[in-house]
Amino acid sequence: MPVSRRHFVAGALAAPVMVRFATLPAAAKAPMATTQVAAYQQITVGDAVVTAISDGFLDLDVALLSNVTPEEAAEILRNEFRGASPVKTGVNAYVVNTPERTVLIDAGGAGAFPNLGGLVANLEAGGIAPDAIDAVLMTHLHPDHIGGLVTDGKPTFPNADVHVHKTELEFWTSAANRDGAPEGAKGFFDGAKAATDAYGDRVKTFEGDGEVLPGIAARELFGHTPGHCGFLVGEGEEGLLIWGDIVHVGPIQFAKPEVGISFDAQPDKAIETRKAILKEASANRTRIAGMHIAFPGVGHVVAAGEGGYAFEPAAWQYDFG
Repeated sequence: MPVSRRHFVAGALAAPVMVRFATLPAAAKAPMATTQVAAYQQITVGDAVVTAISDGFLDLDVALLSNVTPEEAAEILRNEFRGASPVKTGVNAYVVNTPERTVLIDAGGAGAFPNLGGLVANLEAGGIAPDAIDAVLMTHLHPDHIGGLVTDGKPTFPNADVHVHKTELEFWTSAANRDGAPEGAKGFFDGAKAATDAYGDRVKTFEGDGEVLPGIAARELFGHTPGHCGFLVGEGEEGLLIWGDIVHVGPIQFAKPEVGISFDAQPDKAIETRKAILKEASANRTRIAGMHIAFPGVGHVVAAGEGGYAFEPAAWQYDFG
């Protein structure tokens, strides 16, 4: 006999009573996960697609920070549910796909520190092959940003030009600067020179604020290093400022922008730059991305407290329509 809508509704109403007494088989135990899913995430920025890529993380001891007591640092971390020092901080990179180019901003720190080196695997998981990268823009030349440029002495991105601020390149490749550096810092110079030498004449320099590649403009944010830069993709509230190392321990340095870190080459200048860009990003509602903000590191800066700020992570983007 055909099943009418009336029969279907009646059966549906009766079904819960019958199911309630059914004996269901025990569910098999799923294996415990031991790793996170592939760490990439995509957003649209104008006509570009930006992919956040995790290279891994660093454990940073709050003893590396200045202008904050251990007690103050501990209280901020506790209030932010981040636990005690050392603080896990992300090491992120970003791919900008425009109609014309596939551009990588920073290259992670493979080989430079433990828990880094996931960049290439996460690129490939996101459907981006290393040989598809045709330009690499460097915010600066510290080891956790250049380590992934070279694999076994050869360019990891064989078809890419590498763009870096002229001041930054000259500082880190200067033999005189290396000779005058403390013994423990000489490796920073060696790593920067080896990475840039591997790309030879495909290393390009720029100066000042302005367009480096179509649709991507440099922003001088000096202080952390002599030629430290950010890169602006798009414009206005719909744009994205990828700001490099404006913060390293976000929960503390957003709340207290005067807090520096021992990696800053020019500590006072780094603090001045951080205060200025946090104020600007908050006032202009500029979307930002940071290399040392918890992955994917994309969101907004909001004023919070007297002279302080907070980071508001961007909402998940469900569609690209």
